[in-house]
Amino acid sequence: MSLNKDLQQLQEQLITAREQFQATENELQTIGSNRAKLLTQLNENQLVQKEFELLDKEAKIYKLIGPVLFKQTREEADANISGRLDIINKNLKQIEINFKDTEKKGIDQRTKIFEIQNKIRSAQVK
Repeated sequence: MSLNKDLQQLQEQLITAREQFQATENELQTIGSNRAKLLTQLNENQLVQKEFELLDKEAKIYKLIGPVLFKQTREEADANISGRLDIINKNLKQIEINFKDTEKKGIDQRTKIFEIQNKIRSAQVK
């Protein structure tokens, strides 16, 4: 009787571990999606920065805010782009850290699942 109870307990642990692993996998997908968005923003802002370098020093620069274009100085525009690039790079570093931590968590959970499965197999053999 105790064997059946132990086996049932192990199966419940396995279900819980699989659910946790699935949640971690979903979290990894979300982090990956956020990373892709940030990389797109990074590329767009780097392109804008390169375009600014090609402009004449006297070129007029406008910033679109809602439906209105506002004139900006070259220094303001450069500062805005540099600031955005700094923020994006900081966010990317944080996402990389989160991704690695979550990935390690997933590996640990997968190991736990294998251990529980091995215990179940051992219990069934007895």
